[in-house]
Amino acid sequence: MSLALARPTADVLPAAVRAALATLRAGGHRAFLVGGCVRDLLRGVAVADFDVATDAEPARVLALFPRAIPTGIRHGTVMVPIPGAPLDVTTFRAGPRLEDDLAHRDFSVNAIAWDPAAELWVDPAGGVADLAAGRLRAVGAARDRFAEDPVRALRAARLVATLGLAPGPELLPAMREARPGLRGVARERVRRELEELVLAPGAAAGLELLRASGIEEDLAPGVRPDAPAVVAALPAQLELRLAGWLRGARAESVLLALRFGLRRARAVARLLARHPIERQPQRSDADLRRLLARAGEEGVEALLALRRAELGGPSAELEALAARIARLRGAGTLALGPRDLALDGAAVMALLDIPPGPRVGRALQHLAECVLEDPACNTSELLAERLRAWAAGPGAR
Repeated sequence: MSLALARPTADVLPAAVRAALATLRAGGHRAFLVGGCVRDLLRGVAVADFDVATDAEPARVLALFPRAIPTGIRHGTVMVPIPGAPLDVTTFRAGPRLEDDLAHRDFSVNAIAWDPAAELWVDPAGGVADLAAGRLRAVGAARDRFAEDPVRALRAARLVATLGLAPGPELLPAMREARPGLRGVARERVRRELEELVLAPGAAAGLELLRASGIEEDLAPGVRPDAPAVVAALPAQLELRLAGWLRGARAESVLLALRFGLRRARAVARLLARHPIERQPQRSDADLRRLLARAGEEGVEALLALRRAELGGPSAELEALAARIARLRGAGTLALGPRDLALDGAAVMALLDIPPGPRVGRALQHLAECVLEDPACNTSELLAERLRAWAAGPGAR
C-alpha cells in the first residue's frame, strides 16, 4: 500500500491551536505539533486532538496559560483547554533538543514534528516516507522502544489495524520479546488499545499480528482460529466485535481482567451463551418469543450477525429463522415482558387485593409467560382471567 501525502499549511489548523503555538513562541520557546495529529494531517484525515512538544518547562507552560491543567505533570504534560478539544503541551522528554525527544517516540510515523509558523518539518526517523509507503517501523531498534514502554507492542497491532500499515520485519520479534513486560502494564492502557483495534477497519490484520506475537494468547487464551476474519465481518459495534473475538475463551473473565466494565463483560458473555442462535429452542413461535424476551430485539439481531459472520455469509437455516423472527415482529404481537402487558402492577394489586411485594412481580412474570405463549391473550379482560386462575393455584403462594 502507498499513500499520496500532502503537506498541510497552517491555515488548516484551528485558530486556538495556532494561538497556543504563538503564545509559546512569544514566550521565547520552541513549539512543534507532534505525534498522531501530524501523521493524520499528512494523511488528510480529521484530527481529534492535538499534541505540542516544547522546550518550555511545565511551570512555564502553566504561567503562559493560566487556565491550563497539569494533567500529566509527572511526564511533563499540561492540558491547555481550547474550543473543540484539549491541547496537550509536553516538555521535550529526553533533553533540551527536539531531535532527542523524537528519537524516543514509538514509531516513525509518530515521530514527525511540524512548526507551522516557520513551515519547518523535522523527521529524523523517516516517518513521512514510511507513511507514504504504508509501512509501520519503530524509531531505532524496536526492542529498545518496546522495552521503554511494553504497551507499544500492542500499539503496533492497533496501528496496523487503524492505519492499514504493513508491519516492518523487526516488529514481530520485538513484540514477542515484549510479552513479559506487558504483564506489568496497567490493564486500562491495554483495554484502550484493544478497543480501538477491534473497531478498526483493519481489525483482522491487527488481530493476526497479535496472534503471531503470542500476545493474544496471553490476553485471551482459547480464542478460535477464525476470530480475525469473524471480527472483520461484523459491524463496528464494540460488544459485538468483542464477542466475535472471544468465542471459545472465557469472555467475561477476560474482559473483567482487562478492566472492561461489568455490564459490558456480562453483555458479551450473554451474547456468547446464546450463540449460535439456531441451536436455541425455537420449535414454536412461543419459543422464538421467549428468545426475543430474553435477548431483546437488538440482542437477536446481534446473534444473527455473529452467526452470519462465523459462517462467512447467510445460510438457508439461518435466513429461515430470520424470516420467522421478522414475521413475528410484523404481526405486532411481541409483548416481551411485564412492561408490555395490558395489566400493570397497580392493576394486579387491585384485582388480587394485595399490597406491593414479591407476589406482584411473580404475578406479572406469570402473565408475561402467558402472553409469550399466546399473544392474543394480551387484553385486560383475558389477563384478568389468567391472573385469577394463577392466584387460586399453588404457584401464587
